[in-house]
Amino acid sequence: MINQRCRILEPEWIILKRILELRQKTKCTKFVGAITTELLRKEIAQLGLNVSNRDVFIEGIPNELDLLVAKTGNYPEENLVYGTDQVLAVFEIKFRGSYGKSTVDEIKDVFDSIKRLNRHIECFYVSISENKRYKYRITKDNLGYDCFELFTRDSNLESALKKDSLKPTGDLERLLLRLKQLDQ
Repeated sequence: MINQRCRILEPEWIILKRILELRQKTKCTKFVGAITTELLRKEIAQLGLNVSNRDVFIEGIPNELDLLVAKTGNYPEENLVYGTDQVLAVFEIKFRGSYGKSTVDEIKDVFDSIKRLNRHIECFYVSISENKRYKYRITKDNLGYDCFELFTRDSNLESALKKDSLKPTGDLERLLLRLKQLDQ
């Protein structure tokens, strides 16, 4: 399925392969989201950035955040709550992307509320893959914030995997380059 060709050595393929391997070990749908966030957290941490644990909060924001990057030397209260002046970037992370218009609206509302508290915080949406034909696919045009999609496809994920039609976008490298510039 994925282990054809040497592309498996590319980071986005390694992340996808690991998610697919681990999702077979549990039937819990929340697990796929958790492992997706954890694997992306590890990639970001390799840049030497101060990356949070999964599922954290910012003071004044009533929403759980998948992940964030804090300024060097800044740490959360009780390993969960960051001050708005401590945060460089926040992430909403999805494995399969949007589930409809409400997903787009909810993410936009959270990002907008973060920007109202501190306009310097970068807000990023990251998905492993999404059907490029999907009406509510999250893009910078409909979200208003930077979006990174590691793979694109023309069908549902399982079909794309069987047909070997997942296409890497280069967005993981683009995201990591953008993050390297944050804490300078």
